[in-house]
Amino acid sequence: MSDQEGPLLRAPTTGGSNKRALKVAGLTFLAGVLIVGQAFTTYMVFSQKERLTVLERHSVRLEELGRRATVMRTPVKMARPMSSLPLFMDIAETAPKVTSAPPPKTEMTQCQLQAAGLVQVQLPSYKPSCDKNGDFEAQQCWETANKCWCVDKTGTMLQDSMVDGPAKCGQE
Repeated sequence: MSDQEGPLLRAPTTGGSNKRALKVAGLTFLAGVLIVGQAFTTYMVFSQKERLTVLERHSVRLEELGRRATVMRTPVKMARPMSSLPLFMDIAETAPKVTSAPPPKTEMTQCQLQAAGLVQVQLPSYKPSCDKNGDFEAQQCWETANKCWCVDKTGTMLQDSMVDGPAKCGQE
């Protein structure tokens, strides 16, 4: 080496600057992780806020439906009181078993089907009146509108027979 090139200045190799750089890099990394964690937490809270609002609305709606159901619920009629159940079981065990044929099913007439609500009727809340044979009675009335009219046995309305109040069916 020549003197003109000059001596190279070298720093002592004690390792102090590397340790400092690692500490700064580590603290920077930790700060970055903390900032990202806070940002993620904030994002999750705001994204769940909409779901919480929807859930709260559904909860209020269910409470409302529950209140309506309890108000509109009719009591259930029991066939037998529960206190008589053991007595009933004792009788059933000692009584001889008799097999019988079920009673024959009779077909319902159109009037009976409409009166029972099994067949849809054109007028709301109207139930026809049936005689003992199941035929339509001569006078039919719709209580809601206070209208009456005359019909034949099949339920066909007689022309120009609708009046306010009772109708004069078969009477002239």
